[in-house]
Parts: sequence; C-alpha cells; structure tokens
Amino acid sequence: MDRAGVAWAESTLQHMSREQKVSQLFAVPAPGTFGSTDSPEHRRVVELVRDLQVGGVIFFQGTPHHQAAFANEMQREAPVPLLISQDMETGAGMRLTGATRLPSAMAIAATRDPDLAYLSGSATALEARAVGVRHVLAPVADVNANAGNPVIDIRSFSDQPGLAAVMVDAFVRGLQDGGVLATAKHFPGHGSTSRDSHFSMPVLTVDYARIDSVDLVPFRAAVSAGAASIMTAHVAFPNLDAGSRRPATLSPPLVNGLLRDSLNFQGLIVSDALNMAGVQQGTPGTIAVDAFRAGVDMLMMSTNVRAARRALLAAIENGTISESELDMRVRRILRAKASAGLHTQRFAPLDDVRREVANADQRALSARVAREGLTLLGDTAAAGISDRPGTNVAFIAVSDRSDPERHHPLREMLRDRLPGARMETVLVTPGTATSMQGAVRRAVRAADDVVVAVYATASSWRYRRETAGAIRQVFRELQGQGAHIVVLGTPYVASAAPSDARVFLTYGDGPAELRAAADAVSRRADVSGRTPVALSVALPVGSGQRLQARYPRMVEAEEAAMVGAELDRIETLMAQAIADRAFPGAAVAVGRPGALVHTRGYGTYTYDSATAVTETSVFDLASLTKVIATTTAIMQLYEQGRLDLDRPVMHYVHDFGQNGKDSVTVRQLLTHTGGLIPFRPFYRQGIRSRGRVLQAIFDEELVYEPGTESRYSDFGPIILAEIVERVSGRGFATYAREEIFEPLGMWDTGFRAVGRGARGDVVPTEADRYFRYRLLQGEVHDETAWIMGGVAGHAGLFSTVQDLSRFANMIVRDGRIGDRQFLQPETIELFTTAVNPEQHSRALGWDTKSPERSSAGRYFGPSSFGHTGFTGTSIWFDPDEELYLILLSNRVYPSRRNSGHVPVRRALADLVHETIMDPDHTHVAD
Repeated sequence: MDRAGVAWAESTLQHMSREQKVSQLFAVPAPGTFGSTDSPEHRRVVELVRDLQVGGVIFFQGTPHHQAAFANEMQREAPVPLLISQDMETGAGMRLTGATRLPSAMAIAATRDPDLAYLSGSATALEARAVGVRHVLAPVADVNANAGNPVIDIRSFSDQPGLAAVMVDAFVRGLQDGGVLATAKHFPGHGSTSRDSHFSMPVLTVDYARIDSVDLVPFRAAVSAGAASIMTAHVAFPNLDAGSRRPATLSPPLVNGLLRDSLNFQGLIVSDALNMAGVQQGTPGTIAVDAFRAGVDMLMMSTNVRAARRALLAAIENGTISESELDMRVRRILRAKASAGLHTQRFAPLDDVRREVANADQRALSARVAREGLTLLGDTAAAGISDRPGTNVAFIAVSDRSDPERHHPLREMLRDRLPGARMETVLVTPGTATSMQGAVRRAVRAADDVVVAVYATASSWRYRRETAGAIRQVFRELQGQGAHIVVLGTPYVASAAPSDARVFLTYGDGPAELRAAADAVSRRADVSGRTPVALSVALPVGSGQRLQARYPRMVEAEEAAMVGAELDRIETLMAQAIADRAFPGAAVAVGRPGALVHTRGYGTYTYDSATAVTETSVFDLASLTKVIATTTAIMQLYEQGRLDLDRPVMHYVHDFGQNGKDSVTVRQLLTHTGGLIPFRPFYRQGIRSRGRVLQAIFDEELVYEPGTESRYSDFGPIILAEIVERVSGRGFATYAREEIFEPLGMWDTGFRAVGRGARGDVVPTEADRYFRYRLLQGEVHDETAWIMGGVAGHAGLFSTVQDLSRFANMIVRDGRIGDRQFLQPETIELFTTAVNPEQHSRALGWDTKSPERSSAGRYFGPSSFGHTGFTGTSIWFDPDEELYLILLSNRVYPSRRNSGHVPVRRALADLVHETIMDPDHTHVAD
C-alpha cells in the first residue's frame, strides 16, 4: 500500500463517528442474481449499506453481469467504499454461473506444480475484480489430516503440511499479484475435524505440538507470502484455550495470542460466517462482542447486524472495548480497502465482465489443471477404452443423490469420443442400489469395456450408509472386469475399488474435470497426477501411474498456445473458397502435440448436394497415399533392419532390374531420383490389371541418369509398395491396415475395392467422362490405382481428417502413440529432411518446403515437410513449431480442370501459422 492509501485510511477514520466505525466491522450477504429494486432482498442490502453503512458485502450465487452491476450499485450507495468478498476456492465459477470454474485445491496439488497454483490464484483475481470483488475468501489452508473430514476434503490441498504450504503460498501470491486480497482459512485448522462446522461445532483435543507441526504450517506460509487476511474457524481447541470449548473465532488465546502474536500476522482477521451452527454460543450481540474481543476485525454474516452493532456500541460505552482498540480495527479494515485500490477506484467496469470472465485463457488454464491433476491408480497395461467401431461399453453411474441427469455430461463426452461404440447406461442411486443390481450385472457381462462414474462427497461416502453401500455393491460386480472407474469427488472412494480396476481421480466434478476424465479414459490425454493425500496403506501419498495418450484430444486454441479468435478466420476463408467454387466440400484439421486445435468440415459433398461434409467424412487422399501408407511402411521395415535403403531395388523386386534399372536404389525411388518416367496413361493403352501395370513398369527404360536430378514419378511408390509386400509377406493393404492404421486407431482409413458402384459415405471426386463414365464415389480417382484394383503405393487410400490427425499426432510426438514407440524420432528426421536441398526439395518419400510458392505458404519454417494429393488434399508439418495442418477437399468435382484450391491451400497455411503465439517468422522468403 502506498502513502496515498495510508493517508486516505487515516483521513477517513478521523472523519468517522463511533457508530460509523462500528458499522465498518460488518460484512453482510448479498445475492449476485437479478432482483428488482423493490424486492425484499434488494431493499435489505441497500438499507444495510446506505443507512447502516456496513463495511463490506459478501456475494453468494449469481451471474457475472448481475453481480458486477449490483456491486457497482452498492458502491454508489456506500459512503465509504465497500470491501466486497466472495468464496472463490475454485475460481469465480464456484459462485457465479458462467464464470471460470477451476479444479479443486486437491486437484491443483495433484499436479505438484506450484506455478499452476499461482496461475489459478491469478486467474481468480482477474475474474474477481471484473465482477466487483476485491476480497477473495480463498485459499483453504487446512491440512486434510482426517480422511473422514466431511467438509474440507478436496477443498484442502493435501494431508501433507509441506505440500499444502507450498500450494497456499503460490495461490496467495497469485491472488494478490492479481490485485485482490487473499484469505487463508480456517485458522488454526479445520482439516482434522470429523464434523462440519456449518451444522455443529467440532472439538479437537490436540496439543500445541501437533498443531504447530501440522495445521499451522500452511498458515505460516500464507503469512510469509503476505496474505492480506486470515479467516478463523468455528472449531474448539480446548487444549490450547485453557480447557474452553468455545470456537477459535471467539477465543482470544487463539486469535490474538496464536495468530496475531505468535505468528506475527498484521493483516485483516475475518470470521467465518457467523450464521453457522459452529459459532452459536449466545446472542448475535454477544457473539459479535466476543469475536471482536478475541481479535477478529471483520464480522462476516451476523444473523442480526443491527443487534450485533448495538451490542458493540454498548461494550464501547461501558468500557469493555476501548475506543483505541476500535480505531485500530477500523484502521486495519480501511487499510485493507486501500491495499485493494478501493480508495481510488471502487467500481467494476462492466465491459471487463465480457472481456475477462471465462475468456479463452481462463478456460485453457482450468483445462490444464484438470488434465495435469488427474490421477490414475491401478495397472496401466490395458488402461483406456477402445474406440474401435462396434465396441460394447457399459456406462454405470453411481450417484449420492437422486438426480437422473447428473451423469449426462460425462456420458455424452464419452459418446463424442467413442462415436462407434454401443453404450448401455445404468444409473444407481442410494435408493435403487438393490433393485438395479441385476441391471448392473447384465451390463457388465455384455460389455467389452466398463466405465463407472462415481459421484460422491466426503460426507456422503463416510457418513451416509446408503451411499457407501451402493458404491460398494457396484464395485463387487466389477471384480475381475478390469473396469475403468472415474471418481468424481472425494478420492477416498478409491480405497474400496476392485484390485484390478483402473481408477481415475478427478478431485471434483466441474466441466474441466469431466472433460479431463473423458479424455483420459479414451486415451486422448497424458495422465501424470499423483495423490496429494493417502487413500489407504496400499495407496500412500504420491500414488499415481503415468499413462501416455494414444490419440490427440480436442482443445481450445489457447491450450495449444494459439489464438482462437484468429483461428476462427478459417470459417471465412473456407466459405469464400466454396463460394468461389474452389471445391464443393473440404475438411480441415490443425494440431500440435497431443492437441487437436481445430477439426471441421465445410460445404457439401457436391454443389447440389444436401449432405454436409464433417470431420468424419471420408475423402480420396490421392498422392497422400505415398506418405501415409507407403513411406510409413518403408520406415517401419527400415527400422526393423529388413530393408536397406541403399540396396538396388532389384534385390527385393528382381524383375525391376530390367532395361538398365539394375542399379536404382530404394533411396532413389523415395527421392524421385531413380531415372523413371513421371507418368504413363495406362488406361489409354488398354492395360487393365495390376500385373500388367507392374510389367509395364519393369519394361520401362531410364529417362535420365539416376541420382542426377529429381522428377516426380508415380512409378517409384508403386514399386515401393511391391517391396513392402515381398519383404513382409503380406498384401500391401493388409500390411498397412495391420501395422499402421489399426495401431494408430485410424478406423476409417484404408484402401477400397473398385467397381462396386457409388458409396454414399464417401465424398465424391470427379464425374469421369473419359474412362469409367460415372461419378466416382468410394472408388479411387487415380486411373492407374483403379486398374490395380484400388490398392497401390501411389494412390488409393481413403481417410478422414480425424484419422489423419492421429497419424499427424504420432509424427509431432516424435513417433509415440501411448506407451509405444511407433517410429523412432531418428527415423522420422531421416525421412523428412531434404536430401539435396540445393537441387530439389525431396526428402525420403516426403516433400519439404520449396523456396517459393510452396503449398505450405510463407510462414511454415525451413524444416517443414509434407505432401499434396491431386484430388485437393495436403498435409504439412512445421517441426520447429510442432504444428500440423491437414486439408482434404474434392477440388476435382465435377472436373479436374480446376486449380482454385491452390491459393486457398497457401492462404490456409498462412492463416493457421499466424495464430501461433510468438511464432518464428524470420525465415519468410516469399
């Protein structure tokens, strides 16, 4: 606080009457929802603020705009700026619908990352200020030493004092660096109780040594971090209070003695809510006087403010409370207000609400904390649900309350991630556990995979027999099933889980936690959290298995360090491209390691079709076949030592060595430097079989000296596919399916037989008027591949942007899929690096960015690699930015005489690259 703030506080104090000073000691509750100006609740708050001149307001449930507007109205009515408070332990979304709801303190601690605690505090501060709050009633500094604690539980960071202290320190600093006052609660500790002080007063018979070594550790950290305020607990500590069984809020030895003197805390001391049962030892007036005398500066939520105010005035009048003591308390309150900047600006600009509350950065942080805190217990060998089409999934929800829709959000998230699965849902509540036992058993036995979602609080798990019984009964049915159990709430439920289950702990059931759980169960997110509390002897603090994601997860752009508002410009670009008839339909995917930032379909199958293109629409990839199937297969065989890139091709395919081709190597086929002619129109030459195509290539003579230049030719990849068949002993389509597509979960990718007529599930290519004389839909567009039966090394592959994003994710994750090293990073680098950049842009199978007019645009870096396909397809990677971009279109509809997609491809690449936060564009050359 600056000198001006100190001066303001002193001047304001000097101009106050005794009555005004006493009024400053009170903070009263207010709703953040809409209420007419003549409603009783509105009138009550206005009268307390304007007429009684209370010092603060505490907001509860509401919405951001209504609360900000009401806060401003109350500030206008208040002669002295109000200290507006709110519980925001899990961010502003804890109280305000539509604001960011952050994961719980325990979830933050499960990440073991104090930076995330700091960022959570900072994010909370940003939204708090936007809605008029300058006094945040968080963090919870209690050490959850009692696993049966019915009220603290996941609100606590940990049962370990040291870990809790580190997180409290970071959260406090985040809040206060963000411009609000932090409040560590509930002093001197509520974590060891077995009662909820909302309903009765807990009594802890612990000694000072125990309190000092456990409960006080996080509070000392809060004081050291500069916490502006500390909240007292309605918990009795008779061994620290001369045998008294009064709550700490009313105890001078605990507040003035322990907190103010021993811990040397000089900030604001506030009470927990005085309407709670745990503090009801007398009338509102005697409670207020006792709390004040104990050392509490601000009295929160008295049940009768006017009576309490009268009692305090009477105590001052009769000398029970001195005038100087009153001045000291009010001075402390005023200085706290000045520290929050209220002496210069008490209002919340309403424009800030839309800009600051639940913005993309806030949502990204919430998602990150939920993802990194999520914890997996159990064997990881078969963890994760298969999304193979046709999988039978049993989804069993066990809830501690009879809400028929509580489980719907998680179930729908799983359905989105398992689109081909058949899902049966069973809901079990405390009242239906016995009657639903048969349904649970049948669902489990019929399922390939079982997902159980458990919704339970510490209170319902420990103290409601029906809830615990329902959970245990379901768990008994799961024994031996290898089920996936998602615990959405208190983590202590995991102690009762079957030994063979995979248990995912979210430490809460907010939107971010549900998404993190759905991603983890479907193997779309890495899992790395560790329990911050001991769950049992077998599950001590720090339990948790690491699990690597197999597939990319959908994220908001900001989670991947990209700007979502800029990425949204793809919509305009694609709409214009379709209007300009560059193509009737297209699909786009943008991603970074583990993160699918954008995936969407645009337009329709044809210009006169009503069938919309989606991210699951199947396209003819054309020459992307060369890299997705052929080159990848060659990379695998090379890694296995079954293929030598520098051996002559004829070593593997003897007949290829005819007519001077005996020295052409595998490497030269990959780089298009093998001396082969680029193309021959076999369909015009009467060739109608795979064997005759191969023989025609064998019969070809070289058209230039191998290795002297690069000429793009389909013949090289055709022969490479033949090499794969002869080395592996399997047909090329079979090899690609078994070794590439199925391991990567590319269920909609593969070669398709020809001559079977149109396939309605595939985006059409050309209306062929010169060879097949029909609309090509579901059979390969390329004539040579068609002659070869639809399976060839240069063309013939069909896929979706969703499937290709799984392939691309493997590439940008250095060849990893889940716990498996699918390709070695060194192999990827070898095959994607230009072999002779001074002469041509070719790598091994892949192309790299050409110096000018590249289809990768201006901004993809010099290490970029990719490929394009004749039908209007492309895939590009920028390894320096860990970025990939996939564009699938049917630009050849209705005719191949259309090049409108070329500038679109470049513009799309530039647009996507420009959305990267802090990209490197120093290499831009054209």
